[in-house]
Amino acid sequence: MEGVLLQTVEGLGESLFPGELWELLQAEKESITHEIIADGPLRHDAASFIECEPWDEADEQMLRRHRCLLEARLRELNDAQDRLIDGGFGLCSDCGKRISEKRLQADPAASLCLACQQLAEGELSERGH
Repeated sequence: MEGVLLQTVEGLGESLFPGELWELLQAEKESITHEIIADGPLRHDAASFIECEPWDEADEQMLRRHRCLLEARLRELNDAQDRLIDGGFGLCSDCGKRISEKRLQADPAASLCLACQQLAEGELSERGH
């Protein structure tokens, strides 16, 4: 697999090596998985948590939002590892241009170049208003 990974990250410079990228992504996946497990199951109804401390809707919403963010990040990391294997790593999934090395160093799971990310965030904020 190392040969495939080497081919997929050509042009990323000397600071990013395929095996190191894989390990970095894997380590973050493991950390997030442990956090999800440590949080335990989310409440589904009050009857199943009779012995728990008082619980309000804000706590439940906060936990659900946190779990949602963790699960989304886990998907991003899995997708980044898939791109390492299939040759798409470092290429923007929208426009196909190379994602800058600095952006990938900041977030190896980035799937969009900065321009496409800003466009996507702008569209999301417009839908929210």
